[in-house]
Amino acid sequence: MRNIFMGKRLIYFITIFISITLAACSEGKVYKIGVSQCSQDDWRSKMNDEINREIMLHEDAVVEIRSADDSNAKQIADIRYFADNGFDIIIVSPNEAEALTPAIKDVYDRGIPVIIFDRNIIGDTYTAHIGVDDMGIGRQAAHYALHIATDGHPKVIEIFGLPGSTPAENRHEGFSEELTANGGKIIASEPGNWNKEDAIPVVDSLLRIYPEVNLIYAHNDRMAIGASEVAHSLRRDDIKIIGIDAAPEIGIRAVADSVIDATFLYPTEGHRLIQTALAILKGEPYSRNVQIPASSAVDLSNADILLLQDEGLKEETRKMKVLKEKIDDYWAQHSSQTFLFYASIAIIVLLFGVIFLVLRAFWQHHRHQAALMSQNKLLEEQRDMQKSLNEKLQEATQSKLMFFTNVSHDLRTPLTLIAEPVAQLNGASNLTAQQQSLVTIADKNVKILRRLINQILDFRKYENGKLDLHLSEIDFGRTIAEWMEAFYPIARKRDIKLSLDHPDGDKPVITALDTEKIERVFFNLISNAFKYTPDNGTISVSYRVIGDNLTIKVSDTGEGISERDLGNIFDRFYQVDRVHPKGSGIGLSLAKAFVELHGGTISVESTLNKGSVFTVVLPMRHISGNVTASLERNITDKEVSAELSTPESEIRFDAEKPLLLVIDDNKDILYLINTLLQDTYNIITAPNGREGVRLAVKYIPDLIICDVMMPVMDGLECCRRIKEEVSTSHIPVLMLTACSMDEQRVQGYDNGADGYLAKPFNADVLRSQCASLISNRKRIKELWNSRDTAVGQTTQQPHPSPRPLPVSDIDNDFYRRFLDILKADMGNSDLNVDKIASLMGLERSQFYRKIKALTNYSPVELIRRLRLKQGHNLLLTTEKTVSEIAYETGFSTPAYFTKCYRDAYGETPIEARNRLGR
Repeated sequence: MRNIFMGKRLIYFITIFISITLAACSEGKVYKIGVSQCSQDDWRSKMNDEINREIMLHEDAVVEIRSADDSNAKQIADIRYFADNGFDIIIVSPNEAEALTPAIKDVYDRGIPVIIFDRNIIGDTYTAHIGVDDMGIGRQAAHYALHIATDGHPKVIEIFGLPGSTPAENRHEGFSEELTANGGKIIASEPGNWNKEDAIPVVDSLLRIYPEVNLIYAHNDRMAIGASEVAHSLRRDDIKIIGIDAAPEIGIRAVADSVIDATFLYPTEGHRLIQTALAILKGEPYSRNVQIPASSAVDLSNADILLLQDEGLKEETRKMKVLKEKIDDYWAQHSSQTFLFYASIAIIVLLFGVIFLVLRAFWQHHRHQAALMSQNKLLEEQRDMQKSLNEKLQEATQSKLMFFTNVSHDLRTPLTLIAEPVAQLNGASNLTAQQQSLVTIADKNVKILRRLINQILDFRKYENGKLDLHLSEIDFGRTIAEWMEAFYPIARKRDIKLSLDHPDGDKPVITALDTEKIERVFFNLISNAFKYTPDNGTISVSYRVIGDNLTIKVSDTGEGISERDLGNIFDRFYQVDRVHPKGSGIGLSLAKAFVELHGGTISVESTLNKGSVFTVVLPMRHISGNVTASLERNITDKEVSAELSTPESEIRFDAEKPLLLVIDDNKDILYLINTLLQDTYNIITAPNGREGVRLAVKYIPDLIICDVMMPVMDGLECCRRIKEEVSTSHIPVLMLTACSMDEQRVQGYDNGADGYLAKPFNADVLRSQCASLISNRKRIKELWNSRDTAVGQTTQQPHPSPRPLPVSDIDNDFYRRFLDILKADMGNSDLNVDKIASLMGLERSQFYRKIKALTNYSPVELIRRLRLKQGHNLLLTTEKTVSEIAYETGFSTPAYFTKCYRDAYGETPIEARNRLGR
């Protein structure tokens, strides 16, 4: 993959190199110039030739010329064509100023440069204007007419161009001014639309109407030639004819052939248009308005010379075109050769790159092979090491099982000696209620211990292949119904819906099973269902025969099992809840062993927070003999009660006893502590840390006993939250733990624990530690009360003394805040407990228990005591009257202050002052 990646990168860089190279060889910016001619005539053909001849000298520009054929609509369409097709500049000779001005303005406003030539538009919405002095041409024509007239007073017919055309208007104006100023007269002036065909009928009509005319003035040579033909046809060869444009093939040829008498040269300046356009595009200086001066007349005296010059110019133009074509061919060949040269270089570079990649791939493959061989060798070593570790682990597991087996054998004798006396005591009738409760707990846990020992021994037998089946033919439906009977009482007690479902009705299911082992499998599955199903849940047991198999299902609506644990729950010693296990981790493993011993399978389906379904599939088999009646059942009410029930105790509260909160997830531990301490304490319990924190804040107990390992919230977090809460921070916390590691104790003390007690604990030690913690807290209260708490002194000594009392910083801060509030508003007789509790952010009951726990005074007593001490201090240190001191310390009347003072100090305020001589 890495070689492919490197190859792609190399090809990418070569492609970029070729692109840059070819781009360097290509031409730069090529400007597109559009030329819109208003018509097609000999003068404009000459201009177009000049434009094309000039453009040959500029390789960075191309030109496209369009003719409107004297149509405004077509010329507007041509202008829009240039604008919409990316032309960089547009050159326009407007057909009519009024019609073309809006279209030219629109293009100009779009940011496209526009050059107006020959004719003009209305306004100045253009980039540049190049025109000829048409009025000057008109004056020169008038001056020439006056010169050639026979009597010096020409009578003139004027044939002008298109109406509205600016050249026609200017030529007429210049001619008319000059002619009339010198005695001439324009007999008639009519439009010829710049065409010979339109001019002929106009001239014919005018000559017939005005026979006195001796001169015809036409605005271009074509109309002048038409007028000449009409005059010749009417035998009026005496009429002088003047034209304008002096195009070589039309006007000058007509003068040379004596068709017309004279024509005036109208400059085309095609080269000037291209030069101005390129200057605009390249940002070079240019003149915005250029007016080309009028030139002299062309008559028989110079017509032949001009024709010869025109022929020479045409020949030179032809040669330039041929030369340009040859240069273009040479340049095309050069470009092709250059492209081939650079392409060859690129191919050579690409070949070198491919060769490099091939060699590199070979080297990398060689190194990769060596690395793979080294890795394979390492994997083989790890495999051998793993095999050795597995063998050692297997040996260790067998040693562990052997140890457990030996220990279990050793425990059986003392367990028997314990179990029988406990059973005898449990059946005695002369025990007190407390003694009976304790014996019941002992009897229950003896049964659990005996069952665990039996499971370990059976599992060891299965591991060694010494666990045998003792099959007997039984009616499974009747047997499982008997097993179920022992669980109905505990189900009713917990409001659990327990049901047995058999789709085949009362039809007996006869099969051969080892009843004892399947009974223990059933007991394990259904007891687990009870352990993990909350009160008011549902547990369903069903069985049916499917083919040659007996299928048993135990389903519940309990906590469920996560996908991570589903594949491991049948492994030995595996516990789903590793932090707060509810079993030994061997029950399901042993159940699987018993099922497989029958040739069956056991499986589970589960969804978190919805429940689990355990399915046991056993092959149906039969042995010779009759159906065995129900054997002695191991699943008895006492067995189920020992496994699932919890002893209950009656809770009675005594107002004179301290309040004790016990937090533990084990109901037996809660019951045991309640039994041991109920004579001395009022006891409330919580099953987890979260509930414990809630009850501590609500009831403000005098002491908390908290287990370390619990679900939902563990004991360390519970202790930390209790110590951080202002209302509960003073409460001593005694931690219970089954772990004796110092690290855990350090964590507990860091979180504010006041003591530790390890499980199994001694009842006398538990009583002693509880009494000691409460006694120490009382001594702290006494020390607290012995401090000088006068508010006046608090002002002078705002910080604790150098030897602080053994209470938390939160307690010090709490009491300091209380004193600050009291001092700030001491003179207010309406300042009461409710207002101070609100300012402290506590409920009245919480505030009361907190102050009581810290000082052993009720809030009312403490406030009155602090006011009296402040009053006592003012009596001894100031000259204020008793009334002033009473109101200043918040007493409603001086009489009430005097009464309280006498009760506290044994004398009245006046007597105290008199005694001190003040």
